[in-house]
Amino acid sequence: MKTPDIESLIARQLMGDSLTVEEQDCLQAWLHESEAHRTLYEHLRQSPFDGSRYHTYERISTSKAWTQFLQATGQRRRPFTGVRFWKYAALWLLPFLLAGTAFYFYSGYSPDSASMQAAILPGTTGAVLQGPDGKVIELSKDVLASGDIPVAPDRVAATSKGIILYPPKSDVPEHEEEVSPCELRTTGNGEFRITLEDGTQVYLNYNTTLRFPEHFSADERWVYLNGEAFFKVTQDASRPFKVMTDRMIIKEYGTSFNVNTYSPDHTEVVLVEGNIGVITDEKEYPLHPSEKLTFDALTSEIKVEPVDVIPYIAWYEGRFVFDNETLGNIMQTLSHWYDVEVVFDRPELEELHFTGNLDRYSKLAPILKSISLTVGLRIEVKKRTVYIYQ
Repeated sequence: MKTPDIESLIARQLMGDSLTVEEQDCLQAWLHESEAHRTLYEHLRQSPFDGSRYHTYERISTSKAWTQFLQATGQRRRPFTGVRFWKYAALWLLPFLLAGTAFYFYSGYSPDSASMQAAILPGTTGAVLQGPDGKVIELSKDVLASGDIPVAPDRVAATSKGIILYPPKSDVPEHEEEVSPCELRTTGNGEFRITLEDGTQVYLNYNTTLRFPEHFSADERWVYLNGEAFFKVTQDASRPFKVMTDRMIIKEYGTSFNVNTYSPDHTEVVLVEGNIGVITDEKEYPLHPSEKLTFDALTSEIKVEPVDVIPYIAWYEGRFVFDNETLGNIMQTLSHWYDVEVVFDRPELEELHFTGNLDRYSKLAPILKSISLTVGLRIEVKKRTVYIYQ
């Protein structure tokens, strides 16, 4: 049986799908062929995997991925000529059904080899909280693990990924609602999760600022965002929830959505479920599930279009999903998360397009090696700078 078929059997087995007797026999025969097969299977079995994600990517050809990887990593590897041929090359990195996984395993590749000796680790949980009194508290992963947060212990609880705010035990005097807002800021390569006092969950990406009142008023709930965050808003018909940015106001009606203001040129809002209205220039644009609204900062134009929401929200679930994305944009994302600088030898290399699904919490070296081997690029890492050559 061909390797891609074995990959399919392993995927279905790990997702809990039922295999036929013939398929079970085939898988067992493959496992008994060698210790290497059994060790690889155990490696995949112990890797974190969400079965629902696999079904989303079933349309990707694993056979084509395997062929591409064999061609790219074979003994008689030919130099790749011309950028145009690879303009829309696909980096097929399925959640774990990755030809590269087998390649690393069988070839003995180590991320610590060659120019990638230093293990460049991904970002981690971390933020700074500034209270309404101006007091600043560092919320590092170690602080969260200790559970010792020096602020309102009866209202703040730590989790492994962030904090939970609880509503006050008694009614808040009306004048207290006018105090300065709290501010939560993630680090350059950090992330953080906060559950607001109404139960709304906010997942903050790196370089993100979230401002919110110490207590929500009786009439409305509002927060200010600069950066990127995914919202799971608790429904409250009497108190609409509003996300304010420098360019718009997102008004929700009980829903989950992603807001990205990183780019100086545009702001993106992607709705996953529920309904929201995006207000700009006193006009409200309704958004439905699986739609993206883009606001062009240069022209003030609004564009609403249907999208696959997964590439926009996968980051908060621990994945990087790129759908026909340019290498320039991909490396910009990776440079933030891994706190590295990226230098392209030739500008046109930034225009290569890839589709891929990457583990957000893996080391950087395997990701760079996959890109390098798949399309014939030469990638070197010196200290914390990544150099990309044709």
